Amino acid sequence: MDWFLSLSLMTLLGFLGYGFWESFQIKLVHYHVRSLRFKNGEGFRIAHISDLHMTKIGLKEKKALDLVKEFCPDMIALTGDLIPLGKGLEAAEEFLRALSEIAPLFAVEGNSEVVNGLSRHFAKMVESLGGHWLHNEALEFRKGIWVAGTADPHWRRDDIVKTLSAIPSDAFCLLLSHSPDIVRYRESSRADLILCGHTHGGQIRLPFLGPLYIRARYIRKDLAWGMHELGNGAKVITTSGIGTTRLPIRFLCPPEVVGVTVTSLTNRSG
Repeated sequence: MDWFLSLSLMTLLGFLGYGFWESFQIKLVHYHVRSLRFKNGEGFRIAHISDLHMTKIGLKEKKALDLVKEFCPDMIALTGDLIPLGKGLEAAEEFLRALSEIAPLFAVEGNSEVVNGLSRHFAKMVESLGGHWLHNEALEFRKGIWVAGTADPHWRRDDIVKTLSAIPSDAFCLLLSHSPDIVRYRESSRADLILCGHTHGGQIRLPFLGPLYIRARYIRKDLAWGMHELGNGAKVITTSGIGTTRLPIRFLCPPEVVGVTVTSLTNRSG
């Protein structure tokens, strides 16, 4: 029996060691989205990051900034959970300043901002940097391109009807929301592209079984990571995020910066 205990301990240590290593293997994941409503022939590039849970500007955060910069986005979408509970505020402010120097920043709150009571603080900072903190509202970024953002669905602060009410029917709509639970509302079908985080992709995924836990309450587990087309033609991309929560490990679910290139449905280049 001693050999079995030793083997079990070695296996556990190996799993933890690998999981800690994987949590630093951040990469850029690129998606291409085509839309009938998108009329700009030159295309539109979005860098999406979420769930940093940062306490400092460390290796992951520096790599994330490098990946965003290398992607050369037209805008940066940030979908919440900048810091964990009660720490990391100065690092998050530094990170926001660095992002704002790359491209216009559009952000929404996550459940972390709600719990920390920092939504208004970050909103003021993002706006002082020339960006936009969207709280159940939308605005036109470029002609025919609207960016909408909800308050946090996890704490049921979202109002999808109010968020999308001002968007013209023929405009391309990018919807930002912390949790993919936003797709449970039929009104979300108005969006052409929905960008979310919150689930960490499950953070720990097992072969054949997928994620053990995704934190979202109202969606199928398969929507917890990657790009999926909804029944109405809208696409939702849920990122695995950058940071970790509860355990500082990942398994078969590395951290990522998401890059999205949007073109017209009739444009087959890129």
